[in-house]
Amino acid sequence: MNKAVFLKELALYLNKMKKEDKDRFITYYDEMLSDYIENGMSEEDAVNKIGDPKRVAEELLESHDSVKIEIPSTGSKFLNIILLILGFPLWGSLLLSGIIMIISIYVLLWCLPFITGIGCFGFFLTSIIGVIGSPFIMFKSIPFGIIQLGTSIISVGSSILLGIATVKISKIFININKKFNIKLVSLFKKKVVIR
Repeated sequence: MNKAVFLKELALYLNKMKKEDKDRFITYYDEMLSDYIENGMSEEDAVNKIGDPKRVAEELLESHDSVKIEIPSTGSKFLNIILLILGFPLWGSLLLSGIIMIISIYVLLWCLPFITGIGCFGFFLTSIIGVIGSPFIMFKSIPFGIIQLGTSIISVGSSILLGIATVKISKIFININKKFNIKLVSLFKKKVVIR
């Protein structure tokens, strides 16, 4: 079996999957076969190394649909709605506490870059006021004016350092947020079987 036939059969066996997931797996196996062929294998040997497309598809479908949540059902929509309404004090409070917990995680994550950003702004403002005010103080006392100018320069450096820290920490937390959001959304994308 050559590469084109393998990919065609694999696509046929993966028809139960969403198109985007199916395309992702087809692209993956296409690249894998291309790598084997570039490393000196024949198409037939590369396909044999991966295995039978039906078996590969079965494994992919099995691992892809591994989590199934079974929801008991009474068989009557009306009765299900009544039970949902009656159970609201329990599941509603659990849902609300879950939402509040997720929001508190977000707030805690973003406290550190917020604090460094405020520090950056505060030191920058202090440095501007210090630089503008130091000539006026030098008229009264040169040593105090020089001290104020020096602390203003230190404030500029602190502001720059805190600004860099804010940007770096924000990038890290944005990546953490993306991963957390993907995991959170994947919880709600599970297959549900109603019995």
